[in-house]
Amino acid sequence: MGRVRGMPPKRRDAARNRERLLSAARRVFAEQGHDVPLEEVARAAEMSRTTIYRNFATREELAAEVHEDNVARIERRAAELAGRDDGVVELFDFVLAMQAEHRSLTRILSAADIEWFAGLAERTRAAFEPLVERAKTIGIVHAGVGVDDVMLAFSMAGGAFADHALSGRSAVDDRLRGMLHRALFKS
Repeated sequence: MGRVRGMPPKRRDAARNRERLLSAARRVFAEQGHDVPLEEVARAAEMSRTTIYRNFATREELAAEVHEDNVARIERRAAELAGRDDGVVELFDFVLAMQAEHRSLTRILSAADIEWFAGLAERTRAAFEPLVERAKTIGIVHAGVGVDDVMLAFSMAGGAFADHALSGRSAVDDRLRGMLHRALFKS
């Protein structure tokens, strides 16, 4: 019997399970913080403990996969915004919202492999670079602001989000966003 085009059914199920686990992890980490047991993620995904441990040995491994997927989302969004005058502001807000939603990842990933983490940071930087350059030419960013400043703003935001992980979210998020906007962008 010949193979059907594409992934065999078992592989599709495994990929679908992995996506369900990642989606559940995003929700659970956002709602309950970084200390949530993997079993809680499995329960949110309506899957067994065996399934989550087959896919992710540790909470850190799961968080790393969520973070890597977030970087891919940033790259896709940057490509969508290419050529827009306000692209850098839109992408900046997209990333801030992502950081706010996944605020507990900063603590979970604090022990991550430095080279891996640096590689993801470089991918994020590269996604922003053309948008920042365009914003410079049309005067959307303050004089002297470059892509390194945008990346520093995300580091600052990550720390603030992690410090206020489960309390005072909306007030802190709004103040932080406003401060960073004033520092980087012209009105």
